[in-house]
Amino acid sequence: MKQNLENMIKAAAKQTKADLVIKNGRIIDVFNLEIIEENLAIKDGMIIGMGDYEGKEVLDAEGAYICPGLIDGHVHMESSMIHPHYFTSTILSHGVTTIITDPHEIANVSGTDGIQFMLDATENVPVDVFFMLPSCVPATSFEHNGATIQASDLEHFYQHDRVIGLAEVMDFPAVRDRDGAMLAKLSQATQHKKQIDGHGAGLGAEELNIYASANIKTDHECVTAQEAKERIKRGMYVMMREGSVAKDVKAILPLVTERNARRFLFCTDDKHLDDLVNEGSIDHNIRIAIEEGLNPLLAIQIATLNAAECFSLTDRGAVAPGYRADFLFLEELERFTIKDVFKEGIKVDRNTSMSLPFQIPDMVLESVNIAPLTKNDLQIKVDPKKTLQHYRDYSKQPRNQT
Repeated sequence: MKQNLENMIKAAAKQTKADLVIKNGRIIDVFNLEIIEENLAIKDGMIIGMGDYEGKEVLDAEGAYICPGLIDGHVHMESSMIHPHYFTSTILSHGVTTIITDPHEIANVSGTDGIQFMLDATENVPVDVFFMLPSCVPATSFEHNGATIQASDLEHFYQHDRVIGLAEVMDFPAVRDRDGAMLAKLSQATQHKKQIDGHGAGLGAEELNIYASANIKTDHECVTAQEAKERIKRGMYVMMREGSVAKDVKAILPLVTERNARRFLFCTDDKHLDDLVNEGSIDHNIRIAIEEGLNPLLAIQIATLNAAECFSLTDRGAVAPGYRADFLFLEELERFTIKDVFKEGIKVDRNTSMSLPFQIPDMVLESVNIAPLTKNDLQIKVDPKKTLQHYRDYSKQPRNQT
């Protein structure tokens, strides 16, 4: 760490050459919402300067806009029904370089083994994956699921460097009624100085007061601008969600202005693989926002810097010295057309990442157990005394819809 820091400072001071210098690019400044026409210098996967630098390698951006790597503020990877390696490869091709994930679904089936699997499976994926620990397994007291997770089960996970908080607290009654198990999880996250995500579907003003008092800082369940405003008033972050089922960006956007935009970020929550491939991820949210009239630079700020600051990820979210060299080349700003993706200063091959071989762990292969299938299971019993016409007539009879 010390040696890397020394190397970056020397390169920033122009005492040594940068690894890469990008010329003729138009840098998107998410701090001032401006376009900067300067060269960009990179060393050891970090941006170390803007201006006149010498590099071991020089790349001509040919006038492309240089945009920070996109951040998905809340996503359940397992909802895509593919291994995290393939999931992250897919979203990287759409410019998403960092995600904050909640392994609630796999934990609901496999408990802490599921959480550990997701942590292990994301060690060497092409996107930075940070975790919020599932807060409600089961989601409600009357749910029948595969596991129950208490605060004591989560304790050791907080030592992991990619665990940054407690995931969406969906059991509001447990918070309101000061349920002991819920209070233990909330207190535990606060003691570890970790963030707590919300799930405030349908909560009114008085319920939000309780939520915010419990140190819950975000919500991705807003479906109207008024709901979003109530949360912003209470100092919460609002995640504007656009997934395969829940599509809330258009409904919330009328509330977003340059005065309050810093409290908004984007997320997908649950998005199926075909939608990720055909529409995109957070890049799709940005395009919707621009089409609805939002300033493109503001939409990009929401998708990058805002998300990073919300989760205290201070080394990403901007194209500036001291930030990771995660960025995109855009051909068109208004259409948010991605030309190239760079992760830690290295250009990503967007066409071959999904074809990389990957060994699926035994835990996944052995997690579904069904009885052997026999010929008898496929048989359809038919009464030989009844004619084919009888079955045709029966199929035409009206069914009781109740």
